Amino acid sequence: MFNRTLSIFLFSFLSLTLHAQIILQQAPVKEKAAAVTEDASYIRYEELEKLKSPQETMRTFMESMDEVKKGSSNSKAFFDQAARTFNLSKIDEREREMVGRQAAEKLINTLDRITKVDYSHIPEDHNGSKWYFRKQAIRDGDKTIEAEIAIEKNADGAWRFSPETVTTIGALYTTVSHLKVVEGVVEYKNWKTRLKNYMPEWTSEEFMMFSKGQWLGLLVVFIFSILALSLMRFLTTIYIHDLVKKESLDFKEKNHYKSTLPFGLLAFSLVWMGGIRTLELELETYNVLIRAFYILIAFTSVWSSLKIVDLISMHFMKIARDTHNKFDDVLVPMLSKTSKVLVVAFGTILVAHSLTFDIGSILAGLGIGGVAVALAAKDTISNLFGSVTVIMDRPFLIGDYVFLDKGLEGTVEEVGFRSTRIRTPHQSLVSLPNNVLANMAIDNYGMRGSRRFKTFLQMDYSTPIEKLEEFCERLRYMCKIHPLIDPSIAQVYINDVTDKSINILFNIFFKTSQGEVELSERHKMIVEILKLAQVVGVKFAYPSNTVVVEKTNELQNVKDARIESSIL
Repeated sequence: MFNRTLSIFLFSFLSLTLHAQIILQQAPVKEKAAAVTEDASYIRYEELEKLKSPQETMRTFMESMDEVKKGSSNSKAFFDQAARTFNLSKIDEREREMVGRQAAEKLINTLDRITKVDYSHIPEDHNGSKWYFRKQAIRDGDKTIEAEIAIEKNADGAWRFSPETVTTIGALYTTVSHLKVVEGVVEYKNWKTRLKNYMPEWTSEEFMMFSKGQWLGLLVVFIFSILALSLMRFLTTIYIHDLVKKESLDFKEKNHYKSTLPFGLLAFSLVWMGGIRTLELELETYNVLIRAFYILIAFTSVWSSLKIVDLISMHFMKIARDTHNKFDDVLVPMLSKTSKVLVVAFGTILVAHSLTFDIGSILAGLGIGGVAVALAAKDTISNLFGSVTVIMDRPFLIGDYVFLDKGLEGTVEEVGFRSTRIRTPHQSLVSLPNNVLANMAIDNYGMRGSRRFKTFLQMDYSTPIEKLEEFCERLRYMCKIHPLIDPSIAQVYINDVTDKSINILFNIFFKTSQGEVELSERHKMIVEILKLAQVVGVKFAYPSNTVVVEKTNELQNVKDARIESSIL
């Protein structure tokens, strides 16, 4: 009673303490959250102030790029500020930063070759929703591109360079790229522009959608991608070969190189994607290529993950084979299959995301559909959780002899996702659903540290009491010297007297967990008991019926009369 009261007191004290801590922490958390909200609001307000009109947007862009040209220590922040002056809502979120930077580079190079920007010619308060700095029709083969440099008002009230500016600035820059920057303007240079200065003039000529310089760049990227593929496969093959040799895994050497293909393709895709980011391709072409390589990266990532799961499974399968616990032989394949299912599931989501599907809506739909599937397959799901429970609890091992409810008994042969198979003494095979098995009382004979042998030796009443005492003493001595019998718990006593025999209790335990050893020792012990009975001279009682016939005088007289008449 005291312990229970103390436990309740301690629980109440801890609960009150935690509650007090939560109350004390709420105010600072709220104040901190309010401070963060105020900071975000201030940053948002400051950002909108820099984009409040076409003139301010142009000024913000030009001043930011001027700092980048100067090589400011904080040039990345200025570059990002310049990129935020573009409306990138139609660009994939993963590519907005890079596309914004490319657009900023092309726009500054275009403006510097057209004119020196005069902010007084740009309106501070434009009545319309869009203001054009330049608009030009550009002939590109059989089609005409309506290129523009325009600033439009967005839904949040900020003025940004239009999405059309982002998509067409490359074409507009191509028309002026051969010109020098206007007088008084510092030219924007980076490693790509410096590289172009060393390239021959023919690299700027157009040839089948791209410039010859871009085709040359694609060739270089392709060569480096092939080198990356080959190097990755070579290094991965060496690693797998050393791992298989060190761990003695069951993996044929001829399959080592074949299994490295997904890793090589993943390296190939990553180098390709990194390379095409530097080639200044047209936005539409760039988006198509990037999307294709996102899908390839997602696919090869899933494929590579599956290969990694296979290698890890081989490692644990070897460990499982080296242990006496046969349950590990079932657990490892089950976990391997589960891991592969999870990898494929996440890979499917990754591929769907690469294809610009609305993952949120898909997952929400799967959640609603999952409820219906769960209701329809509740037995399957319950069996799956039952199998997990059986594996985690390990109430038996493969090969154990078990007794279950309803008189079911037998040897466990297999544990699967849905059911467990038990071989009965009649050699029939019982498949028991795991959800039923998890709720059963299991008497596992296979986990006994010792095995019991109990019997009653029925002795004949004609046996002298001295012989019975000697017989019991010699039985105890047999148990004492036997290597597999624990004499401290051996029981040999005259236990009962019935109408047919005098019963001696013989109760011992063999120190073994193997059924075959138990049967062999039982056989030997019974033979020794029979031999000892012959030596001591005791007799076992046998089932018998004694008929007692009582002769009366009348029956005797009748019998004598019949005998006399027969003589006459």
